[in-house]
Amino acid sequence: MTDQPPAEGGGRIRDAFGLTALGFAFLHFLLGLLVFEPTLFPGGDNAGYLILGEALRNGEGYRDLYLPGAPLHIRYPPLLPVMLAALGWIGNVLPAKFAMLICTAMTVWATAHLGRRWVGDGPALAASGLLAVNPTLLEYGHYILSEAPFVLLIVAALWLSQRGDGRGAMLAMGAAVAAFATRTAGMTVLIALPVAWLLARRYRRAAWTTLVAIGVLASWALYQSWASDQPGYLSFLLLVDPYSPEAGTVSLAGLVGRGAENTWAHVSRVLPGILLGPGESSGAGRILLGLAVASAALWGWVRAARRRLGAAEVFTLLYAGLIALWPSVWTDQRFLLPLLPAILLLAFSALWSFPLRASGLWLRPAVPVVLAIFGITWVMTVIPGRVACSASYRAGRPCDVPASASLYAAARWARENTSDDAVIANRKPRLFYWYSGRRGDVYPFSADAGTVLEGLDAMGASYVVVDQVSGTTGRYLVPAIRSSPSRFELVYQGGEPVTTILRLRPASAEVE
Repeated sequence: MTDQPPAEGGGRIRDAFGLTALGFAFLHFLLGLLVFEPTLFPGGDNAGYLILGEALRNGEGYRDLYLPGAPLHIRYPPLLPVMLAALGWIGNVLPAKFAMLICTAMTVWATAHLGRRWVGDGPALAASGLLAVNPTLLEYGHYILSEAPFVLLIVAALWLSQRGDGRGAMLAMGAAVAAFATRTAGMTVLIALPVAWLLARRYRRAAWTTLVAIGVLASWALYQSWASDQPGYLSFLLLVDPYSPEAGTVSLAGLVGRGAENTWAHVSRVLPGILLGPGESSGAGRILLGLAVASAALWGWVRAARRRLGAAEVFTLLYAGLIALWPSVWTDQRFLLPLLPAILLLAFSALWSFPLRASGLWLRPAVPVVLAIFGITWVMTVIPGRVACSASYRAGRPCDVPASASLYAAARWARENTSDDAVIANRKPRLFYWYSGRRGDVYPFSADAGTVLEGLDAMGASYVVVDQVSGTTGRYLVPAIRSSPSRFELVYQGGEPVTTILRLRPASAEVE
């Protein structure tokens, strides 16, 4: 399937391809600087990674310093925290953010080279060029999250697996191990490589890579069981709703229904959102775009699989299945983004295979160009605000969203006005710790007020935070406070929207 350059002038064609791919990566880096956002992503995972990096750098081990007792961490594999630990010697947030941008720029470059070996030069450059201006990849280029290095390692592993020689297999397996060490979902590429080599009857290669995969997966599982009796990240797979544990686990029929629901959500809502950038989550135009791109990618996958079921095809199948079965409440761009390079390469390979007369060949580059216009339009729209945000940040006035800014102000107050051993329960304990240095955990997600209060006491909470960053605070924490008002004392109220800190009295002090 790979488009081979003609013998005559082949070197010039290879040079032109390489320079074009490098140019796309450089374009992505420049655009990433223009839309750069210096503030922390308000989700909380970024602070979690930074805290783990801080713990490693300070010699405290792989620990959740923000939790009471600072237990060993078992949810996220350690590669990104190790990288952040090293970067922390020169600075915490900004060096880490620039490292993410370098990763996404390298993904643009690596996608072109993966595509050249997998689907041909035309689709490869079309996918790489579209990724260069993709709004979602540009956004994750300044989030301190696992997506940027994870996507890069996935693409690198698949690209190296296309080489066919022993050295390529070793490098591909190394990248796959690194992908799993970055994010648990990397097990898909870790499994895909030996499966693909087994199907190709490369039995010796399949055997040693299988042993490597089993060893890596078993090592992480053994560490998790040794470090904690708490369930690992994959345990959430069977929950109906991770934010409502009382809903229980999903049945087999429910899992099938979830797969269908998630697949439709990814096709009709998430994929168009990734391609076009923030905007209306639904609409006929977006749904049609999602259906068209997904259908083209499926066609491209079938064509590629008919020829050879290689690592890229197996990975695409495994990863698509994983995100289809994941809890629906987490169906968003973060989970589909690692599949985006493969989706674009397969979709454009289908477009390039469509028989066109010479007069209609312009349609092939026209499709990625039209889609790229949406990305460039988004970039031009957000640049003024992002530049102003960066200037404000440098002047000491971070431009966080109001609810987060209010929470961070409360955290800074806690740093100055509470004891070092205070335990503060809140909805974003990692972000709160990053700004306050005070440990705490999330209040229990339960509609039963007694269960919430018991959870706060078991945590050893001395304060609770009523914030505006999540609806779960009003759903679970506020009713518990109202059920026993005598146990709570107002000590801080500020920000816009208002964030409140309440001192929690011991249960024995409750006044009937």
